[in-house]
Amino acid sequence: MLPPFRKSSAAPTWISATLWEKLEAAGTDAFLAAHSPRLRLERWGSTLRACALRPALPDGNEALLEPPATLGWQAERMIWQTEGERTARHLRGEGWTTEVQEGNLRFGIDLTPGTAPGLFPDQRENRNFLRSRRPTSLLNLFAHTCAFGVLAAAEGATSLNIDNSARALARGRENYRRNHLLGTQPRFWKEDVRQALPRLQRRGETFSAIILDPPTFAHGGRGRSFRIERELAPMIAACLRLLAPGGSLLVSVNEARARRGELERMARFALSAEKIRARLEPSRRPIEVPETRMPAGIWILRED
Repeated sequence: MLPPFRKSSAAPTWISATLWEKLEAAGTDAFLAAHSPRLRLERWGSTLRACALRPALPDGNEALLEPPATLGWQAERMIWQTEGERTARHLRGEGWTTEVQEGNLRFGIDLTPGTAPGLFPDQRENRNFLRSRRPTSLLNLFAHTCAFGVLAAAEGATSLNIDNSARALARGRENYRRNHLLGTQPRFWKEDVRQALPRLQRRGETFSAIILDPPTFAHGGRGRSFRIERELAPMIAACLRLLAPGGSLLVSVNEARARRGELERMARFALSAEKIRARLEPSRRPIEVPETRMPAGIWILRED
């Protein structure tokens, strides 16, 4: 396998032309294009967004943001964003919204400062793995803009997307529309996942695939706030009760202290308590994303 990055003496380091061409050939134009310890360059379709740890351009040199000629690509729009700040500036072009593709599926993107873009490219290989599992039904928890749901629907599965944000689900519905998938009758529930899981069990619903990708913290509306260190283990157990034989459950945690070993420990405890036989596999990582930037994650694959 070719190394994902070309060697370079200056930051940021761009992915290789071979990998760039491979991603484009797969119908994907949203990915981490280059990175250094202090700077991350993200491609979003025809837009390049630079996310930096400090406000000023390195040495004041905008040429550092230009892709190598070997990539054969120039950004129509270039945005400079400082991590943690709610403002950004355009270095080229204007506007904040665009459309991208991942695996030939279309997703709306909003790069407005303080707004989640609408797609997590670091989950691309997990979506590819989900496709390989050929699910017939998907439960997408903390669904955000429903990228996993869109992929499952494109593969012929039914999909239920649950999130506490009406705005996120509206963006998700729009992603289904972009891909002409509203005819698959996707479901969108604006609900606290903690309340939805027991309700689904009472209804006797099961799913061949479940995505559990919770936030670290969230306000609970009229109920108590969501804290991942308190909620994760019970939710893994609840998901296993809804997972059909032969099904697949992704547990992904984007929290600095989270470790895959701890997720495996929780999973084994829950599997033992529920008397379910399964194997555990690491979540999948896109080759261009450094290990240090990946969420902790595991796949729980039922073997009964």
